[in-house]
Amino acid sequence: MLTGLTLTEARAGLAARTFSARELAKAHLDAIARLNPALNAYITVLPEETVLAQADAADARYAAGTAGLMDGLPIGIKDLFCTKDIRTTAASAILADFVPPYESTVTARLLKEGAVFLGKTNLDEFAMGSANTSSAFGATTSPWRRTGEPDVALVPGGSSGGSSAAVAAGLALAATGTDTGGSIRQPAAYCGIVGLKPTYGRCSRWGVIAYASSLDQAGPMTRSVADAG
Repeated sequence: MLTGLTLTEARAGLAARTFSARELAKAHLDAIARLNPALNAYITVLPEETVLAQADAADARYAAGTAGLMDGLPIGIKDLFCTKDIRTTAASAILADFVPPYESTVTARLLKEGAVFLGKTNLDEFAMGSANTSSAFGATTSPWRRTGEPDVALVPGGSSGGSSAAVAAGLALAATGTDTGGSIRQPAAYCGIVGLKPTYGRCSRWGVIAYASSLDQAGPMTRSVADAG
């Protein structure tokens, strides 16, 4: 199942041409269409033609032997990272129509390495929260349920709850998050994935909407330690 792969498994499969980047992207778009209405992990899902165009470009680079480190890998971007020409809301009604004219450093580097962006993931408004219940676009629900209580909705943690839910549910191979006082690590723990808060300054904060500038740090949310590496 393509949506159940790790980043490292997917990259190996793409390099071996076991499947195409287009097939990988389409599988994730289908999963988003099926599950996101219930989970609300994404605030904005990019149009299918946009995502598949990114994937087709990655397939061409694999064929030419020029693939980057993230080529063809479909990921979610926390809606706190400014993305050029893609709505960036910080989960706030104040920024509901904000479309940045520039790209954050983190997302620019991911794009340079060929990552395929699926959309912008939900979060607590302006990253201020620990349960992903304060988003102006509605709360995110964890894909997990307690044994014997299948109808009880659980929170995915926060503030990067949309990213953690998306990765855990197979709606992205990985996602970006931001952590001020636990906003990558706590939702990763809640959803049973790997979350890493790198050393402050290791990843540029340029283009990330700030919560607390002296503490915020961008980092990966993945399914394995190898993927986070």
